[in-house]
Amino acid sequence: MCVFKSFFSQKRFWGSLLGIIIVVMIFSIAFIGSIVNPAPKDLPVALVINDKGAELPNKTKLNAGEQYKQGLLNNKDIPIKWSVIDKREEVVSEMNEKKYYAAIVIPENMSQQIMSLQSPSPHKPEVEVIINQGMNYTAANTTKQIIDQLLSKINVQIQDTIFTQLEAQKATLTPSQAKLLSSPLEVKSETINKVGDHTANGNVPVLFTQIVWIAVIISSVIHFVIMKKITNGRISIRSVFAQLVAGLLFATAIASTVLLFTDNVLNVKIPDLQKTFLFLLFTAFMFYLLQNAILNWLGLVGVPLFILLFLFSIPVLNLPPEFLPTVTQNWFYSWVPFKYSVEGLRNTFFFGGNDIGSYLSILGIIGLASLIIMSLSILKTTNKERTNVAVKN
Repeated sequence: MCVFKSFFSQKRFWGSLLGIIIVVMIFSIAFIGSIVNPAPKDLPVALVINDKGAELPNKTKLNAGEQYKQGLLNNKDIPIKWSVIDKREEVVSEMNEKKYYAAIVIPENMSQQIMSLQSPSPHKPEVEVIINQGMNYTAANTTKQIIDQLLSKINVQIQDTIFTQLEAQKATLTPSQAKLLSSPLEVKSETINKVGDHTANGNVPVLFTQIVWIAVIISSVIHFVIMKKITNGRISIRSVFAQLVAGLLFATAIASTVLLFTDNVLNVKIPDLQKTFLFLLFTAFMFYLLQNAILNWLGLVGVPLFILLFLFSIPVLNLPPEFLPTVTQNWFYSWVPFKYSVEGLRNTFFFGGNDIGSYLSILGIIGLASLIIMSLSILKTTNKERTNVAVKN
């Protein structure tokens, strides 16, 4: 009985209970907080309207493209942010820059084709849908589903337009016309920047980034512990230089292992091994500089920060930005360093390596700032030694 009472009277017991509650809360926020209700909003989609209109039998003009445009732009119930673009070529170019998940292109003869449905030689009106799959596989598929629903409504509107005209003219339908009017709109779909097989549905950039971050944490901690042991915790120019050389060596090993193992053993489809290796190497080294800058100043206390940042980032990086709450977008996703690695790798995998310079630049700035902070940690040791000398004197 005394043991029982003594056990539950320990402050450490109740402190650990409070600690567990706090840990569960933190992990709940990390894994669930940002994705508890992932609803898309403001999905960027381009709209190209080239329809020149057509003259109706009553001498009025039908401009179906303009009608559909106004209907789409005024529909506030869909989670799409429209951008009206003049030319198809311009849209494709901007989609290659990851500005839109999809585009709807209405051709110049849309109205004429609609009117032809009640003529002896009918032609189905066509609409082109372009899906930018590589920008984000989940968001692109979601956008396509929304567009399919919108085009189904346009399909019904075309039927209503033709039936209204036929009723006004008291005309009858031929069997071929009736067949066409059962589903008058023809949708031509094209997928660009495709997410191929063996890419984890386009999530390989996220997975690679997570693997590299964890591997770099282990490397940084090992190097810091070894350096602290052989220098008695004294940070000098030589110790910082040794960290840099060791970091570059380990970053090379990490990047090489990730690519060779996933390519040859796991059959991950890597389009450009050399370009992907160089990007991963650079990213791993920048991560190493960031982590060691914190370790040199805070010591091993900084390790939980690395792990927490990783845990909070896992669910966020696996979702398109448009699926995240506004708070998460503005206060976390906007600055987290993993984002630049993921997007740079996404460009390498699905966009031919175009425009990765901006991501390299930001990662480079993070690395340079970290290197400066690492170097300044030398002053911490110098000030500590001066304090000890002053105390002795």
